[in-house]
Amino acid sequence: MYYIVLSVGVVVSLIFCFKRSKGYSVNNLIFKSVSSLCYLLTAVFAIITNWQAYTYGSLVIMGGALGLVGDILLDLKGIYKNEEKIYLKGGFIFFLIGHIFYFCAVIYSIKMKWYLVLIAAVISIVIGILTVLSANMMKVHYGAYRRIVAVYVAFLAMTSVISVMAVFVTHFQKAYIIMAIGSILFLLSDAVLSNTFFGRGKDKPIHLFVNHFLYYAGQYLIAASVMFA
Repeated sequence: MYYIVLSVGVVVSLIFCFKRSKGYSVNNLIFKSVSSLCYLLTAVFAIITNWQAYTYGSLVIMGGALGLVGDILLDLKGIYKNEEKIYLKGGFIFFLIGHIFYFCAVIYSIKMKWYLVLIAAVISIVIGILTVLSANMMKVHYGAYRRIVAVYVAFLAMTSVISVMAVFVTHFQKAYIIMAIGSILFLLSDAVLSNTFFGRGKDKPIHLFVNHFLYYAGQYLIAASVMFA
């Protein structure tokens, strides 16, 4: 059942990526919600198949559920322009909390040493700060969102850094390789999204497609990692 859900979800999400490149609409929001539900169900059926990964899988599912809400809020931002600030901040918050569940899943499952977590946190904070400081060079304008962007990027980076560390700590265990690749793709999708939201001339169909393609590829890989944990 896991492979059926994964396959169907990937197809549905790919179709959505093409539809989403044409802009915001209520129909696309519904399609996006279904696409996001599919990566969440992928994690659910993965944990049913691999029950030994109960704790890791449960935390990943929680992260995915928060991501689903974040997906809906970000699309509402595009539909209801008058309240876009509220929806954008809400999307930031839900995704941020979702990533706390993601990297906690990795930390808990491998019993990562505290000093490695501290090193990962420092690296992630630096990445968050550099993201905001390099705004002019990247030709993006964060404005009133500078602080939340820095915090948000730091938490996303934390998942990637922790996952990459886990790959080496576990001697290249498959679950953490998949999680690391997924979290990096997620981070890259948000780099594209940042240019779409805060840059100029970077909200064309190709940018929207690439953003969502990277995002769903990342989320499906994160969900699939439960199968091998």
